[in-house]
Amino acid sequence: MIVDQFQRIPYEPARDGRVEMHSGLSRHYPTLHANLVGPRDGDRSVGVVMMHPASDFLSHFLLRGFAEAGIPAMGVNTRYTSNEPALIMERAALDVAAAVRWMKDRLGFERVILLGFSGGGSLAAFYQDMAENRGVTHTPAGDPTGFADADLPPADALMLIGAHPGRANVLRHWIDPSPLDESEPDRLDARLDLYAPGRTTPLDRDWVLEYRQAQLDRMRRIDAFALERLDELNRTGDSDHGFVVHRTVADPRFVDVTLDPSDRKPGSMYGDPARANTAAGGLARFVTVRSWLSTWSIDHTNADALRNLPGVTCPTLVMPLLGDQAAFASESRAMHAALTNAPATLVEVPELNHYLVDQPHGVSHVTGEVRTWLAGHALAA
Repeated sequence: MIVDQFQRIPYEPARDGRVEMHSGLSRHYPTLHANLVGPRDGDRSVGVVMMHPASDFLSHFLLRGFAEAGIPAMGVNTRYTSNEPALIMERAALDVAAAVRWMKDRLGFERVILLGFSGGGSLAAFYQDMAENRGVTHTPAGDPTGFADADLPPADALMLIGAHPGRANVLRHWIDPSPLDESEPDRLDARLDLYAPGRTTPLDRDWVLEYRQAQLDRMRRIDAFALERLDELNRTGDSDHGFVVHRTVADPRFVDVTLDPSDRKPGSMYGDPARANTAAGGLARFVTVRSWLSTWSIDHTNADALRNLPGVTCPTLVMPLLGDQAAFASESRAMHAALTNAPATLVEVPELNHYLVDQPHGVSHVTGEVRTWLAGHALAA
């Protein structure tokens, strides 16, 4: 019988004196919450760990699917699951280390496979690179990562399913370039407004190039603001500075499926992208200076799968979902190509969307492909 087994995993909190979370429970009793799904007394030869930098994975739809396929899987929440605006990717990677150690040392799994789904892909790739190479000593804000002295057990294999190269990479392609001033987000350059009345598809390719450059320009303007504020924080001794990033769901691929062709339909993972563009739950809507540089800055983040994956040597499966409106096929192919030092496999799954919504066959399709890959690498019977 498949059961959910709640786990409480201790982790080492930051001790820099900055209060990055409101909850006294989290600050005084630092615990990662996790859910191991599988037979209560099942085989412990191999298990899967699934984590995302900020999303709640305790009831992820793949957990039970893996368990029913004979592979125990544990969804783990990082310390930032209810505190995304303060997310520091380097500290989230230390949470991955705590989860991998727990699977091996406390739960007795012989081999642990790290599964990165969606934004968990870049976290998994970043962690595995650091576990194998320890290459990053400081966060982009200049704070020590502690990686050099930390216990970072490498995973035995890596799976990137429906994953993208990183949160900064996503935002670089999703951010709306039309706001003329960050303090007046509704004052727009109509020429760069993807959702302006009368905009037709397919989009003019020269306009798309101009749009992409304007997106990058806006990202770098926010970088400049964050770096200026960081200098002030360092002078004053203040902890951090929060701000809002408006209009962040405006990738031309949402409206024009001839850009980066795949099986997807027009729209975004939120539904209507024009409405999501100004919604409270839009990508990177609320953030701090330190978090922006660590998580969202295309020029400063350390968590970039395209830069991390060349440092990975373990067997790695890259599985794009071709109906996906959030993680695009070209990005998965680029991640597969970046795996220059690992046994790498690319398995493209037709039609499935990002969350397998209204696709009841999707979970068994994914887990079936995974079982075949695991068996091929002697990681499962």
